[in-house]
Amino acid sequence: MAEEDKRYVTALKNGDYEAFDILFRKYTGRIYAFTLGITRQRFASEEIIQIVFLKVWENRQRIDEHLSFKSFLFSVAYHEIISWIRKEKSEKRKIVGFLSSFNDSSEETEVKIEFRNLEQITNLIIENFPEKRREIFKLSREQGLTNKEIAQQLNISVKTVEGHMTAALKVLREKLGNTALTGCLFLSVFLSEDQASPCLQKK
Repeated sequence: MAEEDKRYVTALKNGDYEAFDILFRKYTGRIYAFTLGITRQRFASEEIIQIVFLKVWENRQRIDEHLSFKSFLFSVAYHEIISWIRKEKSEKRKIVGFLSSFNDSSEETEVKIEFRNLEQITNLIIENFPEKRREIFKLSREQGLTNKEIAQQLNISVKTVEGHMTAALKVLREKLGNTALTGCLFLSVFLSEDQASPCLQKK
């Protein structure tokens, strides 16, 4: 397999698009699974794959055909995932800053009131969750723990945490309304890093 990759990488470095296509079809599924396992977002994972292979093509002449192409590819994907995580965190900070930087204009005050109302409604919905689901969601929302950290703290499986978070977000989206931009942003602010933003999820 390594020798096979070496031949394709050599051809790729010479601008052979067919070799690029073969490598793309060979590894795209693995990179997607790897990326999705971290981001938990299909759209983000698909976008990262496009960026990864675009960089492979643009920097093809710098690839060392004597080294593992698979390791190289996963390394590029890893760095793109890190960039995505940083961007997500930055966007959340921007939203919080946006809400705290309002003046007292009538339009801005109206938005602030809407967010306060959303917070009150959200808290009421959360308090009506089953006890375990409420505990898991609050660990994610209030302490910023990841699914793995919550699972370790409560001595349950990650899958169980994911199931409760999925159910909780489904209820919140239904109660707050998928089309409400403010509700969407509100939920995004309080989700931990391994939770999919309702704004980005495919309908």
